[in-house]
Amino acid sequence: MPTPAATPVTLDDALAEGISERTFRRRWAILATLCLGLMTAMIANMSLNLALPDLAVDFSLTQLELTWVVEAFALVFAALLFIAAAIADRYGRKRTMMAGLVIFVLASLYAPLFAATGGELIASRAVMGIGGALVMPTTLSLVNVVFPSKERPKAIAIWAAVAGVGMMIGSVLTGILLHFFDWHSAFILGAVFGVISLVVTWRIVPESVDEKVTPVDWVGGALVTAALAGIVYTIMEAPSHGFEDTTTIIAAVAGVAALAAFIWWENRVAYPMLDLSLFRRARFTLSVISVTLTFFAMMGAFFGMTQIFQLVMDYDSLITSVAFIPAMLPMMIVGPMVPKLVEKVGTRWTVIPGLLLIAGGFGLMTTWPTVPSYWDFLIAMSLVTLGMALVMTPATNMMMSSVPRNRSGMGSAMNDTTRELGASLGIAVLGSLIANQYASNISSVAADLPDEAGGAVGDSLAGAIAVTDGMAVEGGSMADAAAQIAFAAQEAFMDANQHAMMISALIAMGTAILMLIALPRGDKSLSGEPGSALQDDVSADEAENPAPASAAGAAPHSTAPSK
Repeated sequence: MPTPAATPVTLDDALAEGISERTFRRRWAILATLCLGLMTAMIANMSLNLALPDLAVDFSLTQLELTWVVEAFALVFAALLFIAAAIADRYGRKRTMMAGLVIFVLASLYAPLFAATGGELIASRAVMGIGGALVMPTTLSLVNVVFPSKERPKAIAIWAAVAGVGMMIGSVLTGILLHFFDWHSAFILGAVFGVISLVVTWRIVPESVDEKVTPVDWVGGALVTAALAGIVYTIMEAPSHGFEDTTTIIAAVAGVAALAAFIWWENRVAYPMLDLSLFRRARFTLSVISVTLTFFAMMGAFFGMTQIFQLVMDYDSLITSVAFIPAMLPMMIVGPMVPKLVEKVGTRWTVIPGLLLIAGGFGLMTTWPTVPSYWDFLIAMSLVTLGMALVMTPATNMMMSSVPRNRSGMGSAMNDTTRELGASLGIAVLGSLIANQYASNISSVAADLPDEAGGAVGDSLAGAIAVTDGMAVEGGSMADAAAQIAFAAQEAFMDANQHAMMISALIAMGTAILMLIALPRGDKSLSGEPGSALQDDVSADEAENPAPASAAGAAPHSTAPSK
């Protein structure tokens, strides 16, 4: 039976859901503004990678300090997502977003204008993480309350597409700037995005709060912040320092203990920061799993691909940045169309083919020669990004429609946290696998070289290329030996990368099998409208576990953006 044509969304539909006429008329401009704010936070997450060599020279940074220039932002950002989203729900989403943008801009400007030491640089990145945490989950919360339920899936699909390519766009823009300017431009880029976003948000975005005035679970917020900080720190540091390192052990134990305390507390408090009963809903739990594992696989692929471009295919930083753009287009183009596909074939037969495409893309990467062509990359990565578009949009919609609209921050924080944890795990686990397999593959070559050169060759492909570049300068037989060592190192790295991509393919395939078994059949709604399979699931759970009445009294189940 053909699917009935979707009826246009009217002002009456919006008013019935508590959305003002002014907000309804400007909803697409509001979405564009929120996506700009999202881009501001996403750019900061990846923009400095290409500037690290310059920063190392200007600030005389050690390798550990270089690592923390990148990780300080990610650690603070991930740890604060839940508490930031809860504060936004309670005290105002626009207000919180604007505060985050102000913090982000000031911290972005401090580094190029005033920072004189590595410690100051790292501190500015950490403060940028605070600003980013106040911005990113708030953008999705506002999307959830600004759009009527019939249009919400399409709006979230656009948000998900921007979130998916945002980090790569940051790398592209930074690469272009660094081709003409120095590292200061990477920070100024984020500040410019932040200022523009701040002004447009102030003019266009409506204020929105939890009308039920749900109290902030400050204890739960402190516990989940400690848990995420400990867990993310452990994920970041264990690959390089190992679990024998005292600090890593303390962070891991503290993170697990805080997580256990958080779960215990959330099951007892009247107004939890994260309603753990959500995990009894198949769609919510499966969306969390699919987002986490998809980002795990994707970030592991990007981690290896940047090195392949620069150290195997001999691209400079500008070409490396631009090379990612065509592979991102499938996600940007297809993402907004996915809700229509879900209406026709259902969530199940959208997500599963998406995961199979991801697995196929990673599978192709395992067949690459030692020096792949750009077409090898483009075909394989385009399959991955196309698959991500089919997975991320339904998963994000399922997650957001599983929570009450007045607690949109809870769903947004969960979505963003799963992305961050998946990405951190992907880089840590697959990055470690690549490093260890490379060291094993190249060990016989490194053993034949002098100690210092052999150590550099055995440590990393970048070290090997640096050694061989130095040898090649001498010319003659040394140049021939350098070419042989360089090729052996590239071959060792590509073999290691293929092992990692095989694991990514197996993870995507395993997730597809899980979705085939566990995702309900016939669900063609992403909006959570009354009568949908998803809403029935939510309603059944709420009937069994009614939410406690707000201290302010029973308020409508909506969050109306103010005029």
